[in-house]
Amino acid sequence: MSAYGDSNTDYIKAHAVRVDNPYLLSDSVYSVLSPFQILMMGEMHGTNEPAQFVIGLSNLLTNKGDSVSVGLEIPDGWMTNFISSHTDSSIYQSYFFSTLAVLDGRESFAWASVISHLKNNPRVQLFFFDRNEDEGKLDDRDSTMFLKIKKQILLHPNWKMVTLSGNAHTMIKSNEKRMAMYLREDKELNIATKVCTFTNYYMQGSCRANFKHGLEERTFSRPPNHFDTTFSFDKYMILLSPKTTFPYTAVYYTKDISSSEMVKDNLDLSTIKKELKAIY
Repeated sequence: MSAYGDSNTDYIKAHAVRVDNPYLLSDSVYSVLSPFQILMMGEMHGTNEPAQFVIGLSNLLTNKGDSVSVGLEIPDGWMTNFISSHTDSSIYQSYFFSTLAVLDGRESFAWASVISHLKNNPRVQLFFFDRNEDEGKLDDRDSTMFLKIKKQILLHPNWKMVTLSGNAHTMIKSNEKRMAMYLREDKELNIATKVCTFTNYYMQGSCRANFKHGLEERTFSRPPNHFDTTFSFDKYMILLSPKTTFPYTAVYYTKDISSSEMVKDNLDLSTIKKELKAIY
């Protein structure tokens, strides 16, 4: 992955911000990201690391006094239990997490934890922006999701926003109409320079997702490159150079990725409640 017009290693050394704990991000991360209004985290579904980073970003912003809309690529029609009850049990018992027959990796404890961690934060408003089955054509899914995000922005024009979705929807390519591109090009919002799109880049690990043959766990690895060898620590975030042709604004680098189990297959509410109580 070559992301820079100048020396890759030198650029990373000069611009990367170390992440020791994704849940407790530093003031340095805030300094880099504070000019942006919209932070869009893209992921390969079925992994833990991007969801953890979304929790950290949301907490960082609210701790600095910002109000934050936090959106997930989930149809709101499949989260009615949570929307009406706003409890931990209603998260795990919602149709999206407990009932769907075909899973793609989003229906995980990682995504449920985003909702659980942030639902009681008074400066956070959670919303769900994926297309419902009765909303438009499947081919128009990205534009439908964009319109839902736009609606939330217009409701709270002075708030920050953090979103979590698949990598494809946060790509910035002029020849592909993806969710992030619709957002950047919308003339009414006029926020092209205020949108930061992340991807999670890694060297090795596993995920649990649907690779067109049903849900399965896969492992991935590649030879080390400058992202892996520049530092001894294994997590950092970096804004990419304006010279890059890479279709994202920023990278959240984690040397490893880990697969997240699906809620539907491992639902034990009593154990979950004990774990959540310990976390709180």
